[in-house]
Amino acid sequence: MSNLSKKAAWSAGVSLSLMALVSMTSASAQTEASVPAPADVPESGVTVIVTGTRETGRKARDSATPIDVITAADLRATGQTNLLDALKNVLPSLNGPAVGYDVGALARTFQLRGLSPAHTLVLVNGKRRHLSAGLYADSDPAQGANAVDLDLIPLAAIDHIEVLRDGAAAQYGSDAIAGVINIILKSSGKGGSLSVLGGSYYKGDGASGQIDVEAGVKLGQDGTLNVSAGYRHHDFSNRSGETGDVQTAKVQGDPQSDVATLGFNLVKPLNDAATVYSFGTAAHRKATAWENPRQPGWVSDATDLLYPNGFTPQEKVDEADYSLTAGVRGQTGNAWNWDLSATYGRDEENLRNVKTVNPDLLADTGNAQSDFYVGAFISSELTTNLDIKRAFNVGLAAPLNVAVGVEARHETYEIKAGEPNSYYGGGPSAFPGFRPSDAVKAERDGLASYVDLSTLVTPKWELGLAVRAEHYDGVGDTQTGKLSTRYNLSPTFALRGTLSSGFHAPTLAQQYYSATTVTTGYASIQLPLGSPGAAILGAPDLKPENSRSISAGFVAEPVRGLHVSLDAYTIAVDDRIIESAYLYDPLALAAIEANGSVVPSELDPANVAAVFFTNGVDTRTDGVDITADWRQQLGELGAIKWTFAGSYNKTTIRAIHDAPAVLEAAGLGLVDAVQRSNLTTATPQIKASLAGVWTSRAWAVTLRNTYYSKTTQAQGYAEPYYKIATKAAVITDLDLGYRFNDGLRLNIGASNLFNVYPTKIAPEIYQNLNYDKYSHVSPYGINGGTYYARLTASF
Repeated sequence: MSNLSKKAAWSAGVSLSLMALVSMTSASAQTEASVPAPADVPESGVTVIVTGTRETGRKARDSATPIDVITAADLRATGQTNLLDALKNVLPSLNGPAVGYDVGALARTFQLRGLSPAHTLVLVNGKRRHLSAGLYADSDPAQGANAVDLDLIPLAAIDHIEVLRDGAAAQYGSDAIAGVINIILKSSGKGGSLSVLGGSYYKGDGASGQIDVEAGVKLGQDGTLNVSAGYRHHDFSNRSGETGDVQTAKVQGDPQSDVATLGFNLVKPLNDAATVYSFGTAAHRKATAWENPRQPGWVSDATDLLYPNGFTPQEKVDEADYSLTAGVRGQTGNAWNWDLSATYGRDEENLRNVKTVNPDLLADTGNAQSDFYVGAFISSELTTNLDIKRAFNVGLAAPLNVAVGVEARHETYEIKAGEPNSYYGGGPSAFPGFRPSDAVKAERDGLASYVDLSTLVTPKWELGLAVRAEHYDGVGDTQTGKLSTRYNLSPTFALRGTLSSGFHAPTLAQQYYSATTVTTGYASIQLPLGSPGAAILGAPDLKPENSRSISAGFVAEPVRGLHVSLDAYTIAVDDRIIESAYLYDPLALAAIEANGSVVPSELDPANVAAVFFTNGVDTRTDGVDITADWRQQLGELGAIKWTFAGSYNKTTIRAIHDAPAVLEAAGLGLVDAVQRSNLTTATPQIKASLAGVWTSRAWAVTLRNTYYSKTTQAQGYAEPYYKIATKAAVITDLDLGYRFNDGLRLNIGASNLFNVYPTKIAPEIYQNLNYDKYSHVSPYGINGGTYYARLTASF
């Protein structure tokens, strides 16, 4: 208890007592009669799953690997307006930083089982989702990863989500080291809903508004089309510390954003042997994030004449994202099942730096331009799959399920240069434009094949084996495998375990990303691998990350209706991709100059660092996941569905790779205290959630308490680094729902009900650290409580 704040402990006691009171007052009213579960509270454990298995009809509780099923009702009850925050609320094995900076503030990232965002594969309806074009290069656990942007998938389109917490590269390919998130879209051909939400942080900023609509229609007698659309607005929040100067800081907080989304899911049988299908999403986002304030006298005399009170730049993104899948599946000869599909996804982020000035341009030409197009990131993926499966009778307790398939992928990545004035001299304050020397067009092809086998060796013993071979141009060949097993000791107790290997091929963005990041008094310049500057530093080309994992656990029903699972795991990752330490040295300045980059004129060259991505460390992650659920019948008072989920996770560095010889000769290393803390202590080792969903006639109340253990991160630009801690806390979420009739429902609620904030950073420290009043990697956010109301009409 000593690690919890009094407020957090009190909130946990109060909220749990509310549920206990309902339970106790109804004890005498309990009967053996079953109270039907409302449609809003489905039994996730008996949901038929499609993730982690090539079989049909498999239920989540019968899986040989741990799988969480998150329903649309679970997501709605969080009150969140986007998929990422909703998942973070209900899934203890998933974490994400509170806020990001620069491009990282505009497209956020997440971590499954404490690993990199690049180690989680995201699927939609079982098909690989394309990556975001943006790459997070600032200092936190997501550093160096460009992941799938979950915020651009419309919430209204989602039926449920299956989260496989196990290595699955042999089944699905690159990225699935930590697991797989499979988003299943709605496919109903009838009915629909219209939902309107409004809310704000308790402090009065961060106002949000969202409208979602979804509807299904029949296509002939046997086809369905489900369509969805959504629009959400979120305003700035600001939790920055005081600067003590003329310009106040606004950099730590949520960006202002407007996101419009569309989605569809179509299924239409052609005949008894073949069915065509197609699904897709489209999104458009405009977002604005504040940068560090520039105080009077900090940039130049000419700038002070233009901005006598200083100025605070903004970064803007105009992003278009879409994905389209089309395919046909069927059965041949009542034995062979096949599926042929193609998926194309593309993301383009156009970036601007506004409310700023280019001091060199102003001094040399008198041009006081304040709005600059600084360039763009563009990425795309085209993936074609052919999957074939059949069951063979081979004399075992069940048929041998055989699945084989091939996958071809074509990937592209592009950086577009900004307008000439954006890279004139040192460029505009905060975000210099991409130079022609930064611009790149890259592409590569990949080819994979797999075999997946599963069967019951005996009536109680299940065995599965998957092997996969992949080739990536410029990366090479890799082979992965997975062995899974489950033994049912009784109808209510089973043991399960897996052995697997995995890999993550470095993305094109990781290989070619280049940028200049300017903060208060410092700048870092990212050198793309293969560039002249990277060669001066001896930076090697990236290699694939390789993993080995083992897990073992059990599933049980110790008493009727109480379902428990526990899985322990170890994941070793070799050649893990990280960003190098900040390299300050004449050698680094020579590398920057060789790449054609220019140090902003207002900066001391001694405060300008070079960085690059590298396979810098080998890590080991040990953890335990536990889940339990129980439906408590309350007679006339309805029922409570209790759900507990907890995750323990610890990462250690097994080995730090030697720096290139040229860096060692200069006394420079690849890994510093910042990188070590990002890998090992910046995410909570323990995250646990206890939720109760009480339903009675027209009422549905969800109360959730989530515990986050303490985190620490080293921050700063050079020794001595600051050690920033975020206290342990319990965060309480409450959602009250009332159904007026079959077609109208009102939900009101609060996330972080008791307005818990992270540990404050002392002013004498945060004024040297980007004006961050709180750690930007706080797992439970920096904005305090949120209230909201949602009205939903069903038809």
